[in-house]
Amino acid sequence: MTDRGAGAVWALVVTTVLLAATVGVLTWSSAVVARQRAQSAADLAALAAARAQATGSTACVAAGRVARASDVRLAACAADGTTVTVVVEAEAWSGLLRRLDTPPARARARAGAVS
Repeated sequence: MTDRGAGAVWALVVTTVLLAATVGVLTWSSAVVARQRAQSAADLAALAAARAQATGSTACVAAGRVARASDVRLAACAADGTTVTVVVEAEAWSGLLRRLDTPPARARARAGAVS
């Protein structure tokens, strides 16, 4: 019995494992980036909405403009006269996450007048 060709099999196995690990890390990092983008956009949209509300403009319109400029979707906006709460959704950029039909990253932020 000989071990001829065993090195090629092991090389194939190691390459497959490394490739799968790389795809997993890239997919995970894409989800993390989407979550961070969503949180940053939510923070900016809430601040813009609070400023608009303080100057007499429509808060949720300002939040929507900032969300669109940040390439996220404004999922919810509520202004009660003193504070504004916004919820945004950001799609992951990774094609694999889109193919797996993962939900978008959601983030919530609140801003308002200092009392």
